[in-house]
This record gives sequence, C-alpha cells and structure tokens, in this order.
Amino acid sequence: MDKKTVKVIEKYSMPFVQLVLEKGEEDRIFSDLTQIKQVVEKTGLPSFLKQVAVDESDKEKTIAFFQDSVSPLLQNFIQVLAYNHRANLFYDVLVDCLNRLEKETNRFEVTITSAHPLTDEQKTRLLPLIEKKMSLKVRSVKEQIDESLIGGFVIFANHKTIDVSIKQQLKVVKENLK
Repeated sequence: MDKKTVKVIEKYSMPFVQLVLEKGEEDRIFSDLTQIKQVVEKTGLPSFLKQVAVDESDKEKTIAFFQDSVSPLLQNFIQVLAYNHRANLFYDVLVDCLNRLEKETNRFEVTITSAHPLTDEQKTRLLPLIEKKMSLKVRSVKEQIDESLIGGFVIFANHKTIDVSIKQQLKVVKENLK
C-alpha cells in the first residue's frame, strides 16, 4: 500500500477512533467493527470494493448494507465513507480503526495455542498472568489447538509472543546441543 493511501486511511480512522473514545463507545464499536470485518473477510468483499470495473454507486450500496446492524456512530461513519467515495478503502479503514482502538485502550485479543483444550480454570489463571507479562488488558481470548506443541502453550497478543510449549523447549535444547 502506498503512502498516499495510508494517509487517506488515517484521515478517516484517526478522528473516528478519537470520537469513539470521547463518546465512550469503544466496546460497542469494537464489537461492531469486528463483526463487520469477519463478514467482509468471509465474503471476499475487499477485492470487490477495490475493483475499478465495479461502479462506485454499487460499492456504496454494498457498504451501506452494514449500516442497519451497527451503532448510530458507526452508521454515520460508513455514510461518510460512502459520501466521500471511499468505499474502496472500507476494509482498510475498518482494520485500521480496530488496530487503533486496541492500541488506544490497550485491550487486545489474545490467542492461546495449546496442544490440548484448556480448562476454564486454566484460562482463568492464565489471564492475569498474560495481562501482567504482556502489559495489556485482555479484550477476548481466541483458543487454537496445535497438537505439534506436545504440551504447554503459545500466547500471542499485540505483536508479542510468549512460547512455553514443549516443542519450543525441545528446539532450544537441540540448538544448545549443536
């Protein structure tokens, strides 16, 4: 993505995120944006919106579809994007807003990958440790299973990773034996 496009995306996302924070609607907006992002990714909408051959009015109608199920603040934001003919940047602006909201609130989705499903008790004990070690607040937990880890777990949040899996420990031992 070129610098000009990044600047345009920031032109929309930065003031919107500031407004969301001022209004105290970060949880609702984050939830709405996350749901929209999931739908957009599953449907392949980003590539449709970036198509030059697709008429701008069709793009605007497409993103307007999301206005029915979101907060009034987000409805207005989507309307502004459509009015300014920025439907082609809808997905990029959405992702940037989510990233900015996470950084501004220091609340992140945490992905925990383990060899076996974690019990509720294990998750409950892990969350305060994650918050302390990674200096963040946990917004939500996404759990993944990777049997190749053998045991232990890998935690990922805010571009940071804590790997205490047996697989990683064996890798370290192997490196030390060389």
